[in-house]
Amino acid sequence: MRLTLLLSFLFITVFVNAQKKDVEVFHQAQDDGTLFIMAKNNTDVLQSVVVNIILKGMESSEPLPVTKLLEPKKESRITILKPVKKSYSYNTQLSYIKGDITANHNDQVVYQLPYKSGESYKIDQGYNGTSTHMGKFALDFHMDEGTEVCAIRDGVVFEVQESNNRGCPSNDCSKFNNFILVRHDDGSIADYSHIKKNGALVKTGDQVKAGDVIALSGSTGYASGPHLHLEVYVMRLNGQNSVKAQYQLGNSAGIPKEGESYRKN
Repeated sequence: MRLTLLLSFLFITVFVNAQKKDVEVFHQAQDDGTLFIMAKNNTDVLQSVVVNIILKGMESSEPLPVTKLLEPKKESRITILKPVKKSYSYNTQLSYIKGDITANHNDQVVYQLPYKSGESYKIDQGYNGTSTHMGKFALDFHMDEGTEVCAIRDGVVFEVQESNNRGCPSNDCSKFNNFILVRHDDGSIADYSHIKKNGALVKTGDQVKAGDVIALSGSTGYASGPHLHLEVYVMRLNGQNSVKAQYQLGNSAGIPKEGESYRKN
């Protein structure tokens, strides 16, 4: 009797500013009817993927859904499907987002302030600020354009955007934001935003140490003036989950307060 394979793909994508087919799911068929279910990352950044499969007349070698981290421009096997009945089918549901959704922030880490030793800058907006930080553990440092920005923790440059040259005090300008993202060894990410055009002093894949100069501040994107927006977060399928990070403030660790200035030792 003829075996019938019904193929149906349902792609549910969750990705900020995503384009179609940033991540693809496909199968590799074997002679015995076995299917290797594969996922491919077509982007230049790490992607977390969650693949669920609705099966009829088939069984999966892996418990479903399957969560995988896909390195840039790489593909990986998700699971192996085998038919157990003469008529069989599968339906794939895919969710994905850049970053590592399995990351757990190390809350014992104390971050450095994002500028050179001996310098001092005011916090224009602090954690859960009433302007644009509602529900966020983010900091805005008042910095003139061109101020050297330093890494707050060791890590690897995850993504760089520096081509924009526009900013305004409206959410409409968010798409013009320039930024550097640095991924830490626990999978968390530091976001250094509003840097000036061509203000990145590092590139994707670079290793950085805390205190290294990585950017020049600016006022690109959603910004009412020159400043550095700094936020540490972990990724989840529903987006960024900001972390209440502690910083080295003088001789002790703490959380920078809105309206205060801090000199870096």
